[in-house]
Amino acid sequence: MRPTMNMVMIGVEDVGAVRGFYEDGLGWVAWRTGGSGSVMYRTGGVVLVFLAAGYLAAERGVAVPRGGATSLASFVASRNEVDDALLRAAAAGAVVTSPPRDRDGGLYSGYFDDPQGVSWEVVWSPNMALAEDGSLVAGG
Repeated sequence: MRPTMNMVMIGVEDVGAVRGFYEDGLGWVAWRTGGSGSVMYRTGGVVLVFLAAGYLAAERGVAVPRGGATSLASFVASRNEVDDALLRAAAAGAVVTSPPRDRDGGLYSGYFDDPQGVSWEVVWSPNMALAEDGSLVAGG
């Protein structure tokens, strides 16, 4: 069974800083960029879309969530990738809020807050695998 890929939209004050953190700091590759300054990344079954905060607020007509209101998970292919992601995030200015550790169900994960206040869990699971497009599939 293949889960549907989710899309998460986050408004940020400085899209350039976000791109610097995710692309230069974590090594993520932008999947698509838009004319409004938006940028999309595909990670762990999620399409993550960063939009300028003012643009997102105008489009939705609501206040943009701030200060850790958004929490996301990125599934990676190995335990070593969990360790590497957290080290790279810290080196790029993120705050590691929980170092990598073994969890129930065989999971191995750690947490960080990116410079925009988005909370992330980086997870490896023995029961999930990553497809080439970044989506999650059963197996491991």
